[in-house]
Amino acid sequence: MAGSSHVVDSTCEQELNKMAEQLKQFLDKNGKEKNSEKSASIFHQMGLLYKKFSKQDDSITKKLSIIRSAALFNAAVTRQPGNEQFKQSLKDFCSDLLETVGAKILDADLLKIAQEVKEMVKEMRKKNNESLQQVNNIPYDVTIDEQKELEAEKITNIKTIQAQITENYKNMMKFVSNECEKIMGNPPCKYSITGMGSLARCEITPYSDFEHIILLEEGAQEKDNYPQVLEYFRWLSVLFQTVIINLQETIIPSVAIPSFKHVTKPGEKEFFDAFTKRGISFDGLMLHACKLPLGRMERTKKKPWTTELIKPVNEMLTYLDKDEDLKNGYRISDVLMNNCQVYGDEQIYQQFSEGVRNVLQSDQPSHHERLMEQLNEDLKNFDAFNCLNALFADSKCNIKRLVYRTSTLFISALGRLNSIDDGSSFAIIDQLNNNNIIDDETAHLLSYAIAVSCQVRLKVYMEKESQDDYVGEEQLYDVFANKVFTNLMDTVGERSMVDYFAIAYNLQNVLKSIDDLSNLKFNITLTPRDKFRMLRMLQLHDRIISEWESHSQEQPPNTSSQDELWMRYHVARAYCIMHKYKDSLLMLEWLEERDIEHHWLKGRRMREKACCLYYLDRFQEALQFIRRVKSEVSHLNLSDSEKYSLFSELAHIAARCQYALKEYQLAIDQFMVASIYYAHLDQRDEPRKEISRATCFYHIGLCFYKLGDYDAAINEAEKSLQHHEQNNGSVNEKCDCYTLLGGCLLEKHDFEEALKYFQTELDLRLQFVPSEKQDSDEKIKFSRSNIQICQENWNWKRYFR
Repeated sequence: MAGSSHVVDSTCEQELNKMAEQLKQFLDKNGKEKNSEKSASIFHQMGLLYKKFSKQDDSITKKLSIIRSAALFNAAVTRQPGNEQFKQSLKDFCSDLLETVGAKILDADLLKIAQEVKEMVKEMRKKNNESLQQVNNIPYDVTIDEQKELEAEKITNIKTIQAQITENYKNMMKFVSNECEKIMGNPPCKYSITGMGSLARCEITPYSDFEHIILLEEGAQEKDNYPQVLEYFRWLSVLFQTVIINLQETIIPSVAIPSFKHVTKPGEKEFFDAFTKRGISFDGLMLHACKLPLGRMERTKKKPWTTELIKPVNEMLTYLDKDEDLKNGYRISDVLMNNCQVYGDEQIYQQFSEGVRNVLQSDQPSHHERLMEQLNEDLKNFDAFNCLNALFADSKCNIKRLVYRTSTLFISALGRLNSIDDGSSFAIIDQLNNNNIIDDETAHLLSYAIAVSCQVRLKVYMEKESQDDYVGEEQLYDVFANKVFTNLMDTVGERSMVDYFAIAYNLQNVLKSIDDLSNLKFNITLTPRDKFRMLRMLQLHDRIISEWESHSQEQPPNTSSQDELWMRYHVARAYCIMHKYKDSLLMLEWLEERDIEHHWLKGRRMREKACCLYYLDRFQEALQFIRRVKSEVSHLNLSDSEKYSLFSELAHIAARCQYALKEYQLAIDQFMVASIYYAHLDQRDEPRKEISRATCFYHIGLCFYKLGDYDAAINEAEKSLQHHEQNNGSVNEKCDCYTLLGGCLLEKHDFEEALKYFQTELDLRLQFVPSEKQDSDEKIKFSRSNIQICQENWNWKRYFR
């Protein structure tokens, strides 16, 4: 298939870039539209341009231009549904397309077909929503037997829901395939439209992309008319994609219009289509995606080739080869491994499925090596503990990454490593159980985790009426009042969410600890320690305390149990966060009296004790304790990053103690030490470590302010603000920086500039603090007071000018 690094010629590109530049005036700083009606006109003009360009071009970019034109016309219509010109342009485009593709039925109505599909989609979503409402959350106040029964019920319900969605989704795609084939005329050879991704895994949602390929009968490549055969199916794919785009659920960035990137300057956010409710569409045309028949159609300097997913069976199977896979720059072999028949010749699909099965069952070292490489990469990128830990300073979380992939990726990997070719996670677990690789209890726990992950994704999409993976807030006001965990648990209930992460964490730990996975046998059990760990990660501190009280009443203390030592640490930390510092200190001192072998736990205990002493205003005692344990930290068997983390936190607490004791220069020194240690933390702790550094800079500035060095204070406050801006720091901490800047300028009698900072701070706080709490909020009252002082003094200065 011919490909190009440019969609259109340079003159055309200039026109498109000019329009993309015009669009920027209607975008906010995040690249989202401020005025969708005005942007609609630009999208319409760009659609007309791409339609014009498609008539001047006979290469593969002709098809690209048509797809982009379809997306742009639909974008214009959805933003101005009453605009008759826009609707007529879309209608004309669809009519012209039928001539372009060489359709046998030239009076076919692509918009009517899309409308029929819309009705099917509407009915599917309605039924799915009704079914989801019947899936109950599991409460805490049930017996173990009742809990197991409720979990089994949830597994059965989610399996049924996913099977219904999969069947409905396939039926829709069969309908569109059949309509497009009738429009194009009889196909030149037998073929199969084969689904991939979540459709093949029976984990599709009513808002998911349609990832698929077109398999041709073996021998088609030997025919004299093979180029024409390929063209038929390429145009069939364009026709199919146009019908799906006409559902008006395809976001503009998914068709990868180069102009939007070209006009985006460094530091600016590229255009993001937040207007379109993202739903059923083809996979995106971005280079990392392209899981559709036309594949990757554009070349780049680093990847000067194209990838087409319209091929005879044996040619398609070559993509399962490691060299071909890596050459294409994305894990196409992993995508092809999970497949299902959607439309066309069943025998062709079976030939492909058998070929994939043979690769899975192959004993070739290269195949096993590649699976292990991918597994290790996924264990690093989707570590459940690290994914949760990273949420502490985030306002939003990606549920697909956090909840779905932290389990399904590894179930899929276990299936491949054990030559199980059924793509469904539930089916893989059943097969692992039948093969005695896992026991009944482990099979139940893993199935429950998959059920929870599917339920979360379905509920979030249904509530948002969009394939939007994020829950939480656009901006975090206070890092210590983070609602992202609350929003996450609201989807399926607190208990299910805690158990999910405990299971995912245990599964990943098993996979990390076993060297030879080819003869793998393992079991998973959930202990109270697992539960306490996840309760802490999800910031359910009050639940930790209540669970500990129940546990300690039921069982006598067991000082030799490592599990109990860990549980007591989590309880001590929960007490500290809940401001029960004396209770926390008692628990920590109980731990201190035991000779704890686990070095990480020793380090955490030191940190928590220093923190409690600080909050109990025992500053000198805290400083003495920190000086004493610093030498111990050096001898703990910890990684460099873990030591840096511990040293940074101890230095930070010491600095706060010295600030409280009004030893400002010593506090500056310790905050500087803390910021240096934070900078050396592992990269996986980004951006949290940068926000911690920003906090240090702010407190250094505060110390300089106390010392009367206002210029130095301003410098540190600006540095802190910059770090917060670059790393999505909380609004509250940004506001504190504005307060400090305003305070310094107030002391320098620059009332006009001070007023600007205080006003910015006040405006920000008023956006996030509920209106009923604004009059009693101490920081808002302080800000208003500062504004009044600035206004009064500035007015006097202006008067005497």
